[in-house]
Amino acid sequence: MLLVIAMRSILEFFRIGGATGTPLSANQLFYIEGAFAAVSAALAVLVLHAFGRHGWATLSSVMAIIALLAWKIAAIR
Repeated sequence: MLLVIAMRSILEFFRIGGATGTPLSANQLFYIEGAFAAVSAALAVLVLHAFGRHGWATLSSVMAIIALLAWKIAAIR
């Protein structure tokens, strides 16, 4: 799920005019930061799974999704 969130953030960055060679706007930076946060959380979950901490991996995945959702809601206001 975190990788889907990261992919959606990257695609939204390109949809609003990213990578055109112009300076980045605040909206574009928001999506880049969101994608980075989602990928970082996904990496943490992967490491937890690799060490056999499946419960912690599930909990951190859910908490990351809630945090990303709260960040998006706070940015809208």
